[in-house]
Amino acid sequence: MSNVVALRRRPEPTAVSIEAEDDGLSLVALRKQFTDFASVKLREIDEAREAWRYYHGQQWTDEQIKVLRRRGQPVITFNRLARKINGLVGVVQKLRNDPKAFPRTIRSQGGADLATSVLRYVLDTSRWIDTERDSVLAACVAGIGVGELSLVQGDQQDPDIRFDEVDPFTYFYDPRSVKPDFSDARYDGVSRWVSEDEVEEMFPGKGKDLAQDSSGYETTPYDFDREFLWINERKRIRLVEHWYKHRGQWKYCIYANWTVLARGVSPFKDEDDNTRSRYVKFSAGVDQDGDRYGFVRIMKGPQDAINQHRSKAMHIMNTRQVIARQGAFTDTEKARREIARPDGFVEYNGQKDDIQIVTGDQEFLKQTQYFQDAREEIENYGPSPAIVGTGINQRSGRALAMMQQNGIAELGPFLGSYRRWKLEIYRSIWCAVRTHWQAQRYVRVTDDQDMAQFIQINALRVGPNGMPQLINSVAALDVDIILDEGPDTTNVMGDVNDTLMALASSGMQVPPQVIIETSTLPKTVKDKLNGMMNQPPNPMQMQAQALELQGAQAKVDDTRASALKKNAEAAKTMQEANLAPAQAVHEMRQDQNEAALRAHQTLHDMQGEADDRAHGQTMDGMDMGLRMRQQRHVESQPQQQTAAP
Repeated sequence: MSNVVALRRRPEPTAVSIEAEDDGLSLVALRKQFTDFASVKLREIDEAREAWRYYHGQQWTDEQIKVLRRRGQPVITFNRLARKINGLVGVVQKLRNDPKAFPRTIRSQGGADLATSVLRYVLDTSRWIDTERDSVLAACVAGIGVGELSLVQGDQQDPDIRFDEVDPFTYFYDPRSVKPDFSDARYDGVSRWVSEDEVEEMFPGKGKDLAQDSSGYETTPYDFDREFLWINERKRIRLVEHWYKHRGQWKYCIYANWTVLARGVSPFKDEDDNTRSRYVKFSAGVDQDGDRYGFVRIMKGPQDAINQHRSKAMHIMNTRQVIARQGAFTDTEKARREIARPDGFVEYNGQKDDIQIVTGDQEFLKQTQYFQDAREEIENYGPSPAIVGTGINQRSGRALAMMQQNGIAELGPFLGSYRRWKLEIYRSIWCAVRTHWQAQRYVRVTDDQDMAQFIQINALRVGPNGMPQLINSVAALDVDIILDEGPDTTNVMGDVNDTLMALASSGMQVPPQVIIETSTLPKTVKDKLNGMMNQPPNPMQMQAQALELQGAQAKVDDTRASALKKNAEAAKTMQEANLAPAQAVHEMRQDQNEAALRAHQTLHDMQGEADDRAHGQTMDGMDMGLRMRQQRHVESQPQQQTAAP
């Protein structure tokens, strides 16, 4: 509560006159503002208290419990309301609304990414995810979600900026404010009980004096709910941190009873360089009377119906009605107890029709149906299965996106207030950075643990002209802060990505850049991946990879040669082992072939000789015939010659 004041170098706080006007409103006026809130907003406070009880399962009043116990009816609580609200908070956190800075001028174009990184750095150091969850939960239950800006002295020359949640039980505001974003409120703050030691730690020398002062204090109904927490505390002090608008400026005053502990002008500013309150708040809903409320008001009726009808159904299931002739039972109360028991035994006097046991089967079915109707009333409101993506069959991205849009339409007003609240937080943090960060510091610009990157802001270096030059000055950046919204569920682009993935799985060549661009990854991740893929190769890295490849190839060659050598040795061994049987078979077959060849040659020679003899006889016959013809020719030739003369 005192972090802001501790960082502003003001004189030691002392008690001031309650009519002082120089530094702002008087203490009388400030206490009057708090009293106005406690009285005007009494109905709203009571409703918020009841909403928290419903959320935590305390949904039966003391009078209702007494009546149920008198009937013998069980007290049953089916807390569907808390489950629905928790689901709503989860859905809201799944909606990606990261901060993004855009330049307003050409000079600030290069610093837009720097502003985005600085803003996300502050959110990470403030554990923004937890703060957002607690604030949204408070808005859904009681109707108001509040966070506060703080300046905390860190290890740098300038203060660190934090954003934390505020306990909704301690928050008060201008009761005339009726806008969901509280833009029409002229004062707000927190009021809570603290111990003497806490005051002494924040304001040395004041704890003991305030503990002895009982001049009066303001209370709210929330104080009675937590009264038992101070049972062992002898002295408690009502400490109020009051922020208010006075003469066009927002100022603060911290006081207890009639003692002012600190006061001053707000150190926080908006984009127009005007002062503002440290609290950033929003409402889930504002009714016609100006009272703020959450989703419990809408779900309270169905939740009561669930509990009552379920309790009544179980009561009917466990009870029976008896219709009997007068005098049928000797002891009526004993007969009643036995009939109520599952294994009861009843004796009666008379005929079979003198006693009749009636069960409420039809009434039980009616109560069960009412219970189902009430449960569906809660289930169909807010985050339905179409929004969270469960309980439905597999559909195309287009169809699923339409179902989710229709299901989340009922949350439109709430989501609008929630988006404005986040945007105001982002812009308020950036304005605080520009105002209070003047010294040099390093900021982490990535959440990748393997690639830690830091950037230096407000760095003083020597420029080209030899003069000192301020590098990455956040005060000189002129940017617009918006919400970098992206799809949190499957959409039309998801269908395109699914189709491309199916084509790639079937063997078609799909460029990786196209798959990355159509995916649901954040734009920053897409740009990073595309940059890594399009980055030119490093010559030194290529040379190292070539050497590594050569070494791997040499190892492969050595392994292959070794394998071939082993295979040759194994083959030689097998050949030597099988040589003797193979040689014997070869020699036997060679001997058989030679014997067959000799037999064939002998047969051939014998056939030749027979042929020659036959041929000789033929030739001899032919020669004899020839000689005989020649002889006859000779014998006839002289006779012819003699006769010629």
